[in-house]
Amino acid sequence: MVIQQAPQLETERLVLKQFTLDDFSALKASWATPEMAKINGGENPTAEMVWTRLLLYIGHWQALGYGYWAVFEKATNLYVGSFGFQDAHRDITPALTCPEAGWTLIAEGRGKGYASEALAAILQWADKTLASQVCCIIDQANQRSNYLAERFGFQFQNYVHYRGRQVRLLIRPLPISSHTSPFC
Repeated sequence: MVIQQAPQLETERLVLKQFTLDDFSALKASWATPEMAKINGGENPTAEMVWTRLLLYIGHWQALGYGYWAVFEKATNLYVGSFGFQDAHRDITPALTCPEAGWTLIAEGRGKGYASEALAAILQWADKTLASQVCCIIDQANQRSNYLAERFGFQFQNYVHYRGRQVRLLIRPLPISSHTSPFC
């Protein structure tokens, strides 16, 4: 059964919910920062690129039964980031063969433990729902994300080539109770 829309997840301080077209302005603002340009290969995304990303976030749920959540502070309803899974058919060697986890936080959301809180929520959902390992690719210089991934059980596999550079490929195995295959 394919999930047509992101289930709402709640943590102590966050609400993770389906992206909607109304989230375009917040997503565009979050991707307009120098830090986000850095993780996007040095490119500042245009409004068109962010719109495409938003449609990708929404469409993943309808096509694959998983995707990204828009993350908001419960207390303020401030958009603080996006966390989730995708199959982007990246032009990457070797190819990714399992759902790819990813996350971003706006500057105002950093240093509060939100990344850990949101990642724990989506991984708990994945463990119950996806029945698959998940992977992520992270630039070596992105120390925060590398630390976070490893803290949540992602294990470094090797370097892969993406957009003309090497990035780290990490894989998070399924929990023992739901383990079906040793490979992604």
